Amino acid sequence: MELEILLRPLVGQSRCGQDMMFSPEFDSVQEARRFDDPSLNQGEWVTARKEADWPAVVSSCTQLLAARTKDLRVAVWLVEGLAKTRGVAGLADGYSLLAQLCEQYWPDIHPLPDEGDQALRVGSLTWLLGQSVRMVAALPLTASAPEVYTGIDLERVRAVSREVERNPAQAEAILRDAPLTPAAFDAARSATPAAFYRSSSEHAGRALDALDALQRVIDGHLGAEGPSFESAREALQTLIATLRRFALEAGDGDAPETGLAEGAGDGAADGCRPVNTPTPATPVAGGPAIRSRTQALAQLREVASFFRHTEPHSPVAYLADKAAHWGEMSLLEWLRAVVSDDGTLSRVEELLGVKDGGVRTDGRG
Repeated sequence: MELEILLRPLVGQSRCGQDMMFSPEFDSVQEARRFDDPSLNQGEWVTARKEADWPAVVSSCTQLLAARTKDLRVAVWLVEGLAKTRGVAGLADGYSLLAQLCEQYWPDIHPLPDEGDQALRVGSLTWLLGQSVRMVAALPLTASAPEVYTGIDLERVRAVSREVERNPAQAEAILRDAPLTPAAFDAARSATPAAFYRSSSEHAGRALDALDALQRVIDGHLGAEGPSFESAREALQTLIATLRRFALEAGDGDAPETGLAEGAGDGAADGCRPVNTPTPATPVAGGPAIRSRTQALAQLREVASFFRHTEPHSPVAYLADKAAHWGEMSLLEWLRAVVSDDGTLSRVEELLGVKDGGVRTDGRG
């Protein structure tokens, strides 16, 4: 992809062209992106599932950015399409393009602010950052036939390993019924050349650098009102640590240092250990500080979304969602939601000095 062509200003009254939100071209891209969830039961009326046409998404978005419009919505769709068609290298190029578009065209890029309100722009960026966690999880971690396994598969292997550790007497049955076993993942990883891991980790490093560049641009324009980049960054950091670890284990002694905290990403390789080996805790790589209450609640919801996708059986998604919901309540609202006994509620309200939606100011309690 020639980034230089996509970054050239358009000819006409506006260097960013026209807003094409309601155009047939936008509808065409949306239709190309659409796909039917293969996990859903079709019931009695079975029809051919709609598959996304990612090459068409890339082609259409490239043409729009080069000749018709400079638009954040088109740019984030292009990032998605590049990740789907070219893996982590495409993700790196997509982030880089988006960072440069925002840096060069922020005053004029579509969608334009509505009387200073940047909500549409923030919405597009927030969507991409949330989607990035899922895209990174779906990137390949093996490159051997017949099956190519991803980060999602590795999470499933880890879940099988944990289940065996909890129920060692049932290990044989658990492994027999598992759709993917640690041994199968190990075999695919062992058959993957070290060069694949080295190349993939280098591209993932480029993606992380480009994501950081994008955040610097966005923070410069939006400040505390901008979206959180932390979840996307942590997903890439974990991917890099996993790929470099696999490269070293595959015999690539020249694999670069991870640049992450000691042990970061160890948990990602649980599926490649014997199933009776306890799983160490995974240190969390340091990220930027949360700058606002809104960001904190948004990150709780991102955590919930991640666990719903990767570990639907886990209570973490439910608890994170509930914590985010509670975070939007006043103290009185929260008490009334969690304390069912009226007498107890009244005594707690009296003790805390909270009554009828307010906090006492008479100095008592």
